[in-house]
Amino acid sequence: MTLISLEYGASERWESDLPSERLLFVHSGAEALADPLAAVQERLRHPLEFPSLELALVPDDRVVVVLDRGVPSSAEIISAAWHSFALAGVDPGNVLILQPASMTTGRPSDPRYLLPANVRDRVSWKIHDPTVPDGAGYLASSAAGERLYLSRDVLDADFILPIGRLGYNAMLGRRELTSAFYPGLSTPDAFAKAIGQGHSELGPDDERPLRQLVNEVAWLLGIQFAIQVLPSRSPAGMSVVLAGGTDRVAQQGRTLLDQHWRITLDQRGETALVAIPRSGDETSWEDLGAALETAHKLIVHGGRIIVLSDLAAEPGPGVDLIRNCRSAKSALQPLRKAAPPDVLSASQIASAAEWASIYLLSKLDSQVVEEVFMTPLEHPNEVTRLLETCDGCVVLAGAQHTYGEIRE
Repeated sequence: MTLISLEYGASERWESDLPSERLLFVHSGAEALADPLAAVQERLRHPLEFPSLELALVPDDRVVVVLDRGVPSSAEIISAAWHSFALAGVDPGNVLILQPASMTTGRPSDPRYLLPANVRDRVSWKIHDPTVPDGAGYLASSAAGERLYLSRDVLDADFILPIGRLGYNAMLGRRELTSAFYPGLSTPDAFAKAIGQGHSELGPDDERPLRQLVNEVAWLLGIQFAIQVLPSRSPAGMSVVLAGGTDRVAQQGRTLLDQHWRITLDQRGETALVAIPRSGDETSWEDLGAALETAHKLIVHGGRIIVLSDLAAEPGPGVDLIRNCRSAKSALQPLRKAAPPDVLSASQIASAAEWASIYLLSKLDSQVVEEVFMTPLEHPNEVTRLLETCDGCVVLAGAQHTYGEIRE
């Protein structure tokens, strides 16, 4: 017997002994750091191929920290970064924490809560609103001739510090250190151009037009220093933090991401057991879509996907479109035609539901789960009972972070 222990949701854990002969593959993911604040402070004192952060600043600098959404331990990172700003003599009134807009997730929580009380309210925190008139200014034209617009807060900054989460992404291939800038800090037109169903036929390292454009934006801004976080299998926890020169951070980030979160199997399994720990303020439909896409690639047609989550968020228009269709398969074409903001996650969910039977443990109303062609589970014990008949089981911790593939 093999003990399987999976963390999911905000603080839940599922454990059970499973017969070893029924397990095809168990992926445990990256372990969380015990003291993320100390780890970030150490990285900022000794960054990769760059002097310590405070030496890159002068007291009069207007500093914009571009904090991506869903970054684990973001409050600890902000606290450590402020310590470096203070050493450089930067006034807290000259510091802005800027987060990208999102058309699919709600307002994130305030990342300033670990700052000293006399600093917290003087450091600004803002979520970019692409609909504000004149909120974005002209940056440059891309190599392809596209006019690029970006938040004026970024354009007017003296020092820009990107803080990002390493991860795989169906549109970008990889979400890296400057992925928050575009379209998240741009205009409604940029959001409209970035909406898509992903590229399931491509691997993380294949060329993607959107990723090329994101990298071009970063180059045009001349960003030299960045902080990157590798998520762990635990809710809202980081596993590794990198800081320093952008090229070296990006290179090491790709290596670490593949080392901890990329898996290749020789054959497909019959059942996938996937756990979704919270990676932000709440579990999102995006998390569910990413986890299901990974499981979809690793199991046989007609197999089973069993999901451990605490998903409670309201469904978006794309998921609602699925709910009004006769089958998961029949939803795919209308999703392509309508292209709602959540078309990517909705398409991932519909494709997985057409491929396999999905059993979802969540906090959603059972009727909603059934309307998206899944079977609702009310209690973790039901997961244990389902696994009594599994054969060739693939177990994935932190499934929304994982990229899975079958070896050709």
